[in-house]
Amino acid sequence: WIRRARIAELVAKYRVLHLIARMNMGGTATYLANLMRGLQSGEGQHTLVIGSVPAGEIEDPGTSELGVVRISTLSREISIQDFAARKSFKKLVAEYRPEIIHSHTFKAGLIARTINYPAKRIHTFHGHHLYDPEFSKMKVTVLNAIERVLARRTDRLISVGRRVQDELIAVGVGSVAQYQSIAPGIEPIKLLSRKSALEEVNRSLSLNSHAQNQGSSESRIANPSRNPNSYLTGSRPIVVWLGRFTQVKRPDRVVEIARLVPGIDFVMAGGGNMERDLARAIPDNLFMVGWQEKELMWSIADIGLSTSDSEGMPLSLIEAQMAGVPVVATDVGSVAEIVEDRVTGWLTKRDSQEMAKAVEEVAAVTRGSNAMSEASRARAEKLFSVDVMAKAHEELYRELLG
Repeated sequence: WIRRARIAELVAKYRVLHLIARMNMGGTATYLANLMRGLQSGEGQHTLVIGSVPAGEIEDPGTSELGVVRISTLSREISIQDFAARKSFKKLVAEYRPEIIHSHTFKAGLIARTINYPAKRIHTFHGHHLYDPEFSKMKVTVLNAIERVLARRTDRLISVGRRVQDELIAVGVGSVAQYQSIAPGIEPIKLLSRKSALEEVNRSLSLNSHAQNQGSSESRIANPSRNPNSYLTGSRPIVVWLGRFTQVKRPDRVVEIARLVPGIDFVMAGGGNMERDLARAIPDNLFMVGWQEKELMWSIADIGLSTSDSEGMPLSLIEAQMAGVPVVATDVGSVAEIVEDRVTGWLTKRDSQEMAKAVEEVAAVTRGSNAMSEASRARAEKLFSVDVMAKAHEELYRELLG
């Protein structure tokens, strides 16, 4: 690897070392994978250093294609192994000799900005911790204090969304002059026919039902309330929620909304520590299908749904809009920079009843009209391309290096 790096640096105008603690399935991993691909044809030489995905999570399947360098002792949680991870990263920095060190998410930012090396430092906030229900007020206070100190050791801060930037500045994390907001970029979504996509999703439901009936450990969820003969027909509107089953994403809110709108089908794709408990008592119009390809899910969707209490700029919503799927979403973080209210979807408060009404409204508006779908796709293609994201980063790198 070192030899390849030495050859590549002869033709590169600058070297950037990227660091992230883990590339687990989710928006941040997709964002970073798309960024690395988008930067390949540019002036710089970019290498991504990653840690390990903890038990219970799944690594993004595209990670292995990025030519990553792995630090086995690095992961999201604070542990004694962080000292070894920091030492390993320092060694990589000395070998690679980057002009820029670019960190992503908190743990990576902590390590990358506390080592002594004469390189420019950039840190990207893919969201923030300020309103995360998993964090106590004390933990948020401590994290704010740490981020304020780290910001003083950072040349530039990138926020994934302007509201994320404004909220961080409001608590003293960095200055206005340090920040630049760069929206995520995604590739166009290649949709399947609705018929074939429904058949594939129903196969997943059938396999899971069979595994449950056989008492197999292969069954992803325990769902005694589900009729094993219940499948998606596509005769009713389908609402798709895609993400991690964690507290901040509020998957429990999807269950509440589904109960309030029994005439519409809901599909939840993803996994996480709340999945099994929620699956024990879901209504008959809600289907849990585990992790699935985004192209498959947006091919069956009439409406996308985001129920989070806190967000940066969620890629699942951008993907939905890119696929021409109107969305209903909580107005948190920089979601309003993705969804144009009442044009490409509905923005709501963090309230299940209000969201249920919005789902019904969007279903009614889109019945027999493609206007909202077309507006969604046009807006996403204009604002959220990989090329636009990569060029914005390259301009920032060149600016820093003079």
